[in-house]
Amino acid sequence: MKLPITGGCLCGMVRYEISAQPLRTANCYCRTCQKSSGAPYLAILIVPEAAFTVSGAYKEFITIAASGNKMHRAFCPECGTSLFVRNSGFPQIRPISAVTLDDPSIYKPEKDIWVSDAQPWVVMDPNLPKFEGNPF
Repeated sequence: MKLPITGGCLCGMVRYEISAQPLRTANCYCRTCQKSSGAPYLAILIVPEAAFTVSGAYKEFITIAASGNKMHRAFCPECGTSLFVRNSGFPQIRPISAVTLDDPSIYKPEKDIWVSDAQPWVVMDPNLPKFEGNPF
């Protein structure tokens, strides 16, 4: 992928830049991602925290993951776009909502995670490895 990778919210108030290649990607089907994104899964791009910068004021909503870690889910306070996450158990990485990339076509999922929470009407890519929980 060409660097930097950029993205932001629907209204443009919050923008971000990624200056390193993503570490991994996944489609997350956990209930918290479903509810926070308003979609059947969240396509995530996991990047190094040190390579991630944000401009603009965003808000965070804290949830507790199945692991017990605090998930700080960032969103735009103006338009509500779900942008990225901070996981208290993994401060060195930053999961980014792939649909908020300026060019979301660069996203290539490597696996499906938390498939045990997937809705019964979801059609998953049969070519991707499936994990009941979080394999990271």
